[in-house]
Amino acid sequence: MMKKNFKLLVLPSVKNMQQVINRFSFPIELTKGTLKNIKIVFKKNKILVTHNDIDLKNFSLVWLSSSWTSRDLAYAVQLYLDEKNVPSTFVEKGTSKLTDHMIFSLNNISTPDTLFVDISILSKSLAQIKSIIGYPLIVKDIRGSRGTNSMKINSQKELLSKMELFPKHRKYILQQYIPNDYDWGIMVANGVVVSGEKSYHQEGEFLNHALHGATEVFIDKSKIPQKIKDIAVKASKKLGLIWSRADIIINKNNGKPYLMEVNRLPGITDKTSEVDGAYKFLASQINLMSK
Repeated sequence: MMKKNFKLLVLPSVKNMQQVINRFSFPIELTKGTLKNIKIVFKKNKILVTHNDIDLKNFSLVWLSSSWTSRDLAYAVQLYLDEKNVPSTFVEKGTSKLTDHMIFSLNNISTPDTLFVDISILSKSLAQIKSIIGYPLIVKDIRGSRGTNSMKINSQKELLSKMELFPKHRKYILQQYIPNDYDWGIMVANGVVVSGEKSYHQEGEFLNHALHGATEVFIDKSKIPQKIKDIAVKASKKLGLIWSRADIIINKNNGKPYLMEVNRLPGITDKTSEVDGAYKFLASQINLMSK
């Protein structure tokens, strides 16, 4: 006998779902979900996923589906449901900065406090944004690369005005701004650190990226702090990658490291240890072919 108060979330819902529910012999409390009403909070590595501000762990079952454009969001939701032991239907794996962030938090890798909210309900989430992240904050396109559609926002007024300029068909995370002088770029191949650099942002720029004028200073691998190496290697392994570079920012006020993202297509800087690291990685792949 099915338990009483069976709560079903269909995410996203389709027409005539109530007709389906009515055929069951026991009562089902149906919630017709929409993905735009999903919010994901990452606060001090604690995770909360809600639909219309109701924690998804309160449902008995989540019927989860996705389209091509929402596969990463659905997959991130499924990872949360699995962690909370909430039954859900299968969705195919999709990846983005959002799913990476979910994996990092689930595996206790330190990341900045972050909020995912659909841009269509941004204006209804201002109080939550202020309490979870505060200002200044960073807005990131969850599928952006090399700083595309990333912006530092200093106030609520600026957020509302500048988000109007962002493409509406894209999805974004809002992230705590970490005051810093540089970040680490740690290249990992086959689970081993092969190169490391410090990137110092240009004055007046918040992105620590060479394309945005940052200065790269390569550091001997033996002089990279072990904590930084451990974060990069763990992140690479948890994502199932054999070639990547982790961007790890350092809070200049307390020295705490935060993993920002993992790059699957890292550039290779001329005449640096990155060339050596890439050579070793390629050689390992060629050796596998000969076995």
